[in-house]
Amino acid sequence: MGDGYLLNFSDRTFGEFFRDDLSVNIFDPKYNYRSGSKANRMRGFWQVADDALVGESIKQLLNYLDAQIALGRFRREDFPVEVVRRGQAIAARLTGSALPARSPVPEASPHGQSVPRPGTHPAPSAETLARLRDGIVSLRSLTPQMRGFAFEKFLNDLFGAFGLAPRGSFRLLGEQIDGSFQLGQDIYLVEAKWENHKAGQSDLLSFSGKVEGKAQWSRGVLISYMGFTDDGLEAFARGKSTRIICMDGLDLHGVLAHGLELSEVVNRKMRRAGETNHAFVSVRELFPTEAF
Repeated sequence: MGDGYLLNFSDRTFGEFFRDDLSVNIFDPKYNYRSGSKANRMRGFWQVADDALVGESIKQLLNYLDAQIALGRFRREDFPVEVVRRGQAIAARLTGSALPARSPVPEASPHGQSVPRPGTHPAPSAETLARLRDGIVSLRSLTPQMRGFAFEKFLNDLFGAFGLAPRGSFRLLGEQIDGSFQLGQDIYLVEAKWENHKAGQSDLLSFSGKVEGKAQWSRGVLISYMGFTDDGLEAFARGKSTRIICMDGLDLHGVLAHGLELSEVVNRKMRRAGETNHAFVSVRELFPTEAF
């Protein structure tokens, strides 16, 4: 942050990052520090905010960095593993949470490619994964309405690449289903959201209701690119038992950047949901050391 810049944030995205992920107005005068640049506002925030919020800001910055590396906007070698781990340790100490067992900067295989997990379906080729990575990045340039339809198509392609027998969107009496796929004997209904805000409790309850209205072997995957609100997830977990799991944009980038087997991702999320009734657990937590 020596030159006043902070990663690749613009003033607009810097403000959105603090507003959406931390519920903070970073342009509040109380965070003024020296020149008022983005880097200095971050320094001012770290001086004024309480420890837990400072720790959360570091954790969210590392998550953001993880996504930007997955998108190819930074080179992993520019962020030494020991520096990232130091940031993780500081965030864990300030927030009182457990230290993640991995660095968000992925280690490359000896040939520069991630090694896919074995599965019953042939792993997607490196070219297919690259095409899917490019595809999800290209969605950012679309208008919100166009992006919604394109996101559904992208997910259909993703499920097909991993041999999950996808079906595109279809309409039943009084409701729209964005798609479905099959894993083993289970049918998973899919709801796809790429909006300018995180999905909340009402979104979780609405989709859960759709799934519960289907056959007993139906399950659901709610995919919200922008993620989920903490309050919404907590309130949903305190309600009745869940038959849905959730994925966010970082989960998708994790699958594509590190060659994770998508069926294994779904299975681990379902097992954690069965154990804890938490519909969302990040891929980074479920795969702590194997692929990251």
